[in-house]
Amino acid sequence: MEDYLELVFINTIKHLSIYEKEWLDILVANQNTNPFLEYEFVYNMWGTLGEQKGVEIYAVKEHNRIIAFFPFQFKKTWFGYMLHFIAQDDCMDIIVKDRDKDRVIMFVFDALIKRKRSVVFSLHRLLDSGNTPLKLSNYLQARNIKEQYRRVGSPLLTYERIPKNFSDDSTKKMIFSTNTVRAKTYRNFLWTKEMITSKVTMKLRKG
Repeated sequence: MEDYLELVFINTIKHLSIYEKEWLDILVANQNTNPFLEYEFVYNMWGTLGEQKGVEIYAVKEHNRIIAFFPFQFKKTWFGYMLHFIAQDDCMDIIVKDRDKDRVIMFVFDALIKRKRSVVFSLHRLLDSGNTPLKLSNYLQARNIKEQYRRVGSPLLTYERIPKNFSDDSTKKMIFSTNTVRAKTYRNFLWTKEMITSKVTMKLRKG
């Protein structure tokens, strides 16, 4: 783990507004075309959900400079915690420059697992056109954490500012957990549910 990286916990909209410039700078550097990663979208989504709905955005600071954001939402459960992106049904991702992605994934997920201990991660609609699914899989393999992923069909996009060159036809839903007995039990339940859903979807497509 990089000892010069610092995890910044953002749990209020007011706190998030402090980092608007840093968020926008990362998206500009990445030439972002995904409207669901825009600061305005996440800010408004949080406002719609309300501040008591478990939204936890994590920023990564390197030498007093913010280099990444992880827009997550948690729910306390009988097995520990459930984690997903703040907008489950939209094509979300982490906000970070590609050159920093490997190390911030390792740093943040190591920190979250240490902090939450018993947690199931269910990350919906990660775009294949980005490399986050691959880099996250590499991290899980390095940490000996099993994962399951399923390709997810394209949702109906109604966001008014979607550019013409934006396509979410190929996305993945990744499910994995920490190695506590309770977390793995619920993870296995979700895996089974995803397998059944996948089989039903295939049958419907075949007609």
